[in-house]
Amino acid sequence: MKTTIVIGGGAAGLMAAYELSKQKNHVIILEAKNRLGGRIFTTNNNNFSEPIEAGAEFIHGDLPVTISLLKEAGITYQAIAGKMLQLENGKFHQQKNRDAHWNKVIKQMQQLEVDMSLDDFLNTFFSDDKYAELRKSVKDFAGGFDLADASKASVKSLFREWNNESEKQYRIDGGYVQLVNFLETQCRKNGCVIHTNCCVKKINWQKDEVNINTMCSRFFKSDKIIITVPVSVLQANDDNENYIEFSPSIPQHIQAAKNIGFGTVIKVLLEFNEAFWQQQSTNVGFILTLQKIPTWWTQLPPGNAILTGWVGGEKAVALSNKTDEEILEIALQSLCNAFAISKEDLQSKLKASSIYNWYKEPDIVGGYSYNTLESVAAKKVLRQPVDDTIFFSGEALFEGTPVGTVEAALDSGKKTASKVLATLH
Repeated sequence: MKTTIVIGGGAAGLMAAYELSKQKNHVIILEAKNRLGGRIFTTNNNNFSEPIEAGAEFIHGDLPVTISLLKEAGITYQAIAGKMLQLENGKFHQQKNRDAHWNKVIKQMQQLEVDMSLDDFLNTFFSDDKYAELRKSVKDFAGGFDLADASKASVKSLFREWNNESEKQYRIDGGYVQLVNFLETQCRKNGCVIHTNCCVKKINWQKDEVNINTMCSRFFKSDKIIITVPVSVLQANDDNENYIEFSPSIPQHIQAAKNIGFGTVIKVLLEFNEAFWQQQSTNVGFILTLQKIPTWWTQLPPGNAILTGWVGGEKAVALSNKTDEEILEIALQSLCNAFAISKEDLQSKLKASSIYNWYKEPDIVGGYSYNTLESVAAKKVLRQPVDDTIFFSGEALFEGTPVGTVEAALDSGKKTASKVLATLH
């Protein structure tokens, strides 16, 4: 029986393994971490009263692959509730237009004929001094939502993303880990062999023959291989601990990976002894501030006192080398400033805290991908297998919207499995 090895046990890897094993193919999953899920990480931190999402959290709309899989698994999910409010000087306000000129930006994006970076776009069409706040607002939004570097991000891609934002968002009951557990269970039932704590370091290959050396002192052999590691790992240089060596080398595919953007994010999870934000409004969903940790959200509809802080893009990079303790202090001060309350008062309410700095996460080094000017061509290269032997998959290869999501990873894993099946049969 022919064997396919899947490198990476995140959403794309598990989905690819599931699809292949359903067709009675022999599949081995090699995962560097001690857990499956990758950037999905629902954790039972004992200090918190319930499981928390350190990584992926939302389903951004009625996404076909994700929803279909949840229904197949019998996993329930709920629409999130609450309004998006701005918080200034301790007072909530209905979300204002991001800027008086925001609609002009969207219209200009739509009319753009030749793609350009977001920086060049703003400097070309909105360079006047009166647009100074607008330029900052747009760049902050791209960094916070898309984790995008404005000097590299594709304007046409950002327009597609922003223009197709779904008003519907959902959370999975019990967390995204429910989906990971379902895929793992099904893979094992179908005969998949799964190795965690098994980091791949070198891939020797020729057509229909792959030999893999790992850090776990294990040697693996297969006919096909699917690489589902984050694109950040493929971007690593040979002096980096995340570097994977290919022999013979595959320079075209590695260069393509380097032409896809990959941003970072820090999540701050805080639980308080009371939902003090409800003193002004009982329908608070998302909280937008002007602080160093600018975005927060509650867990509505569940009635708990957990707040999640989010900072992405360049602002996250600026904080990425700080310790968890330093980031916690910045987060608490951000809340104090936004809510206009004292540090002593806030700390007296704090029951639990946890920081998830994805930039420092080995084998991941960031949050998720965004599209650069070179990404369209790069994705076409990466979606083409190397000699029908080495296949690539992951959220960074997704063709549609929204990018950087679990849906993107699942869709890519499913499509990659189909390509492998076509070469096996």
